[in-house]
Amino acid sequence: MLNGQPISDETVLLAQEGDARLRDDIIASSVPWVKKLVRKHTFILSVENTDEFSIALDALNTAIDRFSAEKQIPFRMYASIIIRNRLIDWNRQRSSVSREQSFTDLDNGPIPYVDRLEDSSSGIAFADIESEDSMIEVEYRLSLFGLKLDGLVDHFPKQRSTLLFCVRAARVLSDDKELFEKTMEGRRLPVSEIARRMGEPVKRVDKHRSCILLLSILLQSDLFLIRSYVAILEKEAKL
Repeated sequence: MLNGQPISDETVLLAQEGDARLRDDIIASSVPWVKKLVRKHTFILSVENTDEFSIALDALNTAIDRFSAEKQIPFRMYASIIIRNRLIDWNRQRSSVSREQSFTDLDNGPIPYVDRLEDSSSGIAFADIESEDSMIEVEYRLSLFGLKLDGLVDHFPKQRSTLLFCVRAARVLSDDKELFEKTMEGRRLPVSEIARRMGEPVKRVDKHRSCILLLSILLQSDLFLIRSYVAILEKEAKL
């Protein structure tokens, strides 16, 4: 909230262009929400004086710098994913350091967070910003259908033939820009149309709608490695 009003994307863009006072207002008004996010991801009740809270605020500032209205992702969701990613990365790095430190090292105290950020090998900062933004876009598009990336990946078809079927179905959707955009806008997978184009039973497409949807969204993304993997699967299907 900003002066009692929700933070609009336009407000964020103005702050991004150099309005320092507006940026400070956005961050200050977002503090309660950021604290809630930190509690959610860390299970720490009192977060005010923790490294995690500082990391989250820094991530919010980063989100303001990187936000783009072109992807049509609401700022609040864009920022929340960046904050979550930074907290996960921080936790992984801290766990790694804890395993490596001996009892003697512990006497010297922990390495400050700022020093870790300056260490190119720390793994805290995302090296590939474009990839992270692409993943945020994937997560946002899935959320339009009430789906989450983690759960879908865990429930991918185990049988190779079924996975290849889903890839074929996803390609039908992703290759038709108009049909794909209509799907995103209507928030409904065109099961019957995909089945008709594939010459497959509607029930079979409907059974795997979540996987097909995820794969089509990934194919529409800028994630080169994912698209390359799908291309390999398609080549395999033709052999």
